[in-house]
Amino acid sequence: MNSENKTSSQMVSAPSLTGRAGGESGLGGEALLFLELIIITVVSWFVFDPAIVNLYYRHLPLGYDADRLLYAKVAVHAMTDVAIDPYEATEERKAQLIRQLKTVEGVENAYLYDLRYSSIGSANHSYVDVSHEQDTVSLGQLKFVPDAHFFETYGIHPLAGSPSEEELSHIAPLSRQAVLTRSAATSLFGTADVAGRHFQILYDEPCDMTVAGVVEDIRMGLSGSARSLIMLPEKLESTQVNIIIRLKDGLDLRRFIEEHGRELIAQGQTDFCRISSLTTFRDHLIGFELDAGRQQEVSRSLAMALFFLLNLVLAVVGTVWLQAKRRTEECGVRRAFGATRLRLLLEFLGRGAVMTTVAVLIGCIIYLNYAYSGLQSDTDGSQFFDTMYTIFYVCTPSDRTWVDGFWTH
Repeated sequence: MNSENKTSSQMVSAPSLTGRAGGESGLGGEALLFLELIIITVVSWFVFDPAIVNLYYRHLPLGYDADRLLYAKVAVHAMTDVAIDPYEATEERKAQLIRQLKTVEGVENAYLYDLRYSSIGSANHSYVDVSHEQDTVSLGQLKFVPDAHFFETYGIHPLAGSPSEEELSHIAPLSRQAVLTRSAATSLFGTADVAGRHFQILYDEPCDMTVAGVVEDIRMGLSGSARSLIMLPEKLESTQVNIIIRLKDGLDLRRFIEEHGRELIAQGQTDFCRISSLTTFRDHLIGFELDAGRQQEVSRSLAMALFFLLNLVLAVVGTVWLQAKRRTEECGVRRAFGATRLRLLLEFLGRGAVMTTVAVLIGCIIYLNYAYSGLQSDTDGSQFFDTMYTIFYVCTPSDRTWVDGFWTH
């Protein structure tokens, strides 16, 4: 009799010990999983944040027909039997070069510009203060060559009520007229319908200007959101030029280079210059970023995000498998005492949801403190942070996107 009671007591206590051991093991596993979720949250912000920002900038519209443009780099030379000043491109020489380029099948237009200019895609991006009544804003300054088909070649479109592309391209350098983008006009006047209105450029001596027209917003490069620009005509006087070539609609740029690149380079040969290289305009923008070190930052952020995502999936799968293995014995014991599958499922899901929520909140608070250490205030009182990625200077509120603000971001 005593032997039977002893055996029965052992049978009752065995599940209890097993459950306690499984519970202690489960608590230890949950603690590790909780810590892992906190670390994953912090590292996810660290890795995915700059990748998302860089991809966002890449998908912002440029505002002009970049998919129809080629970039031709020009080298200057002089033939020994021709007396040429290599530092002066006469109007005849420029017109000759444009005529020759247009003879190539598929070329619609071409634009020559001085490398000293703050041109689209160049490094010479300057700012100028402009004022209207009591308002003063800082605008990005973009120079263009008059009578050279600037607006038609790039495909920069005027707003309704403004002169056509051809008319804007013929603005004289000394006419004291300027072209504004939509964001620049809105920042300065509060509206985009401002053709013919007056303002001042605050040089050492203020210069009275008239708005010749307003065009759609454009971006100077791939990695910035600045769209508040003032475009000023300036005469081309140097042979140190590059060429933007606009192709007819429907042509593939890379295929065109393969099939007509040699012909285009040959037609770009004059007695004072030659085309030394030819590429798509988007590749030119990427190459410029590569030289500036920006492209490396973009590539690094995307590579880190992909690598982390792969490891994150493997880590989560491994952790879930380990937790399931540990819980199998506990579930078996509880099922033997009458627990239903639904009750176990809801309990485990609820416990996991609470643990994940708390871990993510803690991880976000940790990252927020780190990001806050890089918080800076702009002159207009807005706040931005540059802890995790490069911040490009934006002049007006209309230039800012959600990635440029700290709290909205």
